[in-house]
Amino acid sequence: MIETRQQAYLDAMGIPVWTLREAPAIEIPPVENTRSLKLGPGSGGILLICAADTDSASKLANDISRALGKVPVWSWPDDGEDSVVPTVAVDENLFTTVAVFGAELAEQFFGSELPVNLNSASLVLLPSMHDLETRSDARQSLWADLCRSGMVSAN
Repeated sequence: MIETRQQAYLDAMGIPVWTLREAPAIEIPPVENTRSLKLGPGSGGILLICAADTDSASKLANDISRALGKVPVWSWPDDGEDSVVPTVAVDENLFTTVAVFGAELAEQFFGSELPVNLNSASLVLLPSMHDLETRSDARQSLWADLCRSGMVSAN
């Protein structure tokens, strides 16, 4: 801040002084459904959120991991001692992409309106693991979503 005497000199010379305006307070609505995740092993920049730990150990999960070309970190809802909320998981592990398998699961974590980003990571909604196992159109949609999000290359 400029002292009163300095301000008087500048006013006398006709020099306007810019001052910072108070930024309006931004209200961040509380997240209604704050769920925690249990993180599985992995080291890639991709976090995959599935409905249960058994989903991450399935043959389908192995195929998805191979398609990504990286070792993603699989996770599932868990409120245990070692669990973390998704935003903390993104910040601590430097994930660049978070993919959620199924709209119902996404709603448990993010409410009815899915954000585009989760801190520094882009957020991608994928078909549920159950749909991927039972419906061919869901598998086609998965491939298109993975390509569109940049998690895999279409070439």
